[in-house]
Amino acid sequence: MAGRFSILVLFLTLPLTLFPAPSQAAVGRESVVPCPESRQPCWPAAFAISPDGTTIFYGERFTGRIVRVDVATGEERLWGRIRGLATDGEQGLLGLAVDPDWPSARWVYAYYTKASPLSNRVIRARRVDGSLRKQHLATIPAASYHNGGAIHFGADRRLYVVTGDTGRPGRAQRIGNRAGKVLRMNRDGSAPRTNPYEGKLTFSFGHRNSFGITHDPQTGRLWQTENGPECNDEVNRIIGGRNFGWGGSSRCPNTNASGPRPVPPRSLFASVVAPTGAAFCEGCGLGSANEGTLLMASWNDRAIRRLELTSDRKNVVDRQTIYTNPRGILGMARGPDGRVYFSDERGIYRLVP
Repeated sequence: MAGRFSILVLFLTLPLTLFPAPSQAAVGRESVVPCPESRQPCWPAAFAISPDGTTIFYGERFTGRIVRVDVATGEERLWGRIRGLATDGEQGLLGLAVDPDWPSARWVYAYYTKASPLSNRVIRARRVDGSLRKQHLATIPAASYHNGGAIHFGADRRLYVVTGDTGRPGRAQRIGNRAGKVLRMNRDGSAPRTNPYEGKLTFSFGHRNSFGITHDPQTGRLWQTENGPECNDEVNRIIGGRNFGWGGSSRCPNTNASGPRPVPPRSLFASVVAPTGAAFCEGCGLGSANEGTLLMASWNDRAIRRLELTSDRKNVVDRQTIYTNPRGILGMARGPDGRVYFSDERGIYRLVP
């Protein structure tokens, strides 16, 4: 596969699922933020929509540029830049989130790989007197591959951060190691007192590598997509304090075999599709068949699938492909108006009927 993001598919093949072959529905896309001609492709792997719906921030994965876009006019301007970025393998500017109190709290949060010393960092930044002021929130182990990087504010207004195992599966089972986890933090980077492990950011453990996390607007529950090795891509409903089974003894076909009382995935792909972003369709304007479903994107087969949930919204009962993009899909987000956005290497789009 051409392009620098081909590193995602070094170990991946075309998908075979545990469900019947998907059917195509009448869903399309419209361009919202095309990459400028001078920076094609710009790789907006990380993007976020402000809570008031007026602004989109996107980050260029390989340059560290953070661009602010006025939704009403489409006008773009450089908002800031992360320097000293590592861009080998799956590294780079990987995640963005906007403070839930925006615009009164004008913080933008970022997850990126720092070149020296090699590490993944979570920071928040704001513009003061024309310059970017940064605050360091967390340091996370890094490697060329399996860095995770998706960040998302949950319904509880805490920041959730998905980290990869850095290619060392045993780290995912160590509560005190931040690799292979879903982390939960206050907006200043401290550990909430309601976290399952006192004084620690770890919220759940036993994760391999992930590019997507989102909360269900109906219940507030967290859902996550996870990349398997040469088998078993997953969709998980995240439960605080629980083990999701990846670790030193995990191998195909038993990738959820490590550690105490592993939680099985809510949906499983026997062969990999390379899942990326996730967002719920709640008022998304895509018709009754998609309303209330979890939408999941993937890189390998360029698909967006809808996952239908049970009446208690705890499990998945069906999944269908509703759209296939010309290129592999990077990120996904739900705007405050309910509309669902996604990105590929050349821009950001909105799903439309």
